[in-house]
Amino acid sequence: EDRRSHEVRNMALRPIGQLIHADANGLLPRQGQPPSAHWQPVLDELVAQHRQWYKDDLVSIAIRGSVPRRTDVAGVSDLDLVVFVTKKHPKPANLRSTVRPTLQTETSSEVLPKFFTSKQDHWMRFALAFSGCTRWGRDIVAELPDPQLGPHCIAHLKAASRWLDDWQTYWAEDDDTDEHRAICQWLMKRIIRSLFETQMLRLNAYSRDIYPCMMAAANAFPDHEAAIIAAAELAIDPIADKSRIEDVVGRLSSLLLQEQAAQY
Repeated sequence: EDRRSHEVRNMALRPIGQLIHADANGLLPRQGQPPSAHWQPVLDELVAQHRQWYKDDLVSIAIRGSVPRRTDVAGVSDLDLVVFVTKKHPKPANLRSTVRPTLQTETSSEVLPKFFTSKQDHWMRFALAFSGCTRWGRDIVAELPDPQLGPHCIAHLKAASRWLDDWQTYWAEDDDTDEHRAICQWLMKRIIRSLFETQMLRLNAYSRDIYPCMMAAANAFPDHEAAIIAAAELAIDPIADKSRIEDVVGRLSSLLLQEQAAQY
């Protein structure tokens, strides 16, 4: 992997994260831990907002992703929350941090006890067990079985044909630059993680961090190495230039669709 590191030109794309190898039974070690101290004011604020919104129906709030993995990048990483409730509620309106107003947050809502058995929640159960951390309330993360590598770990590749077509429908020309950059980042993360998903069962390893996913994809598809590196750079340092985004997508879409068709 090291032979390619010198070819990465964007200094924002640092070698953060690693492939986490599973044992002979496919079991992965848990990676989740309490977030760094600089996240505490933001999390305190968001927890308070969600408690006010859901009231007595709120059971627990967990964090997943790079923040509890401690692979987050200041000013780049978003915050992924999972709220556990006793019944469905409308999506909370305008719950944003005033401590960090530009922070992108994504919140998933899961209804208990259905969450523990629902087939559609298999990936979320895995993701929380692998790199989740309970922030408030009942420790749902600790109740989950240890994460096990398998087809359920594939989050993006199976739907590649859809999101490759759909991303431009989200792009409104009159949106501001921040919105366009958010779409770019969302898209490029999916591209890199999907390409890694084609290899993870063969490698018997897992990661959600962009750098190790990029390295594994570049090793697997050397003819597409330059485009893969470009996509990873845009996942970390997104742009609002649609023509450049389309160029990277165009260079990798055939490969993604080919891999999707081969596996699904």
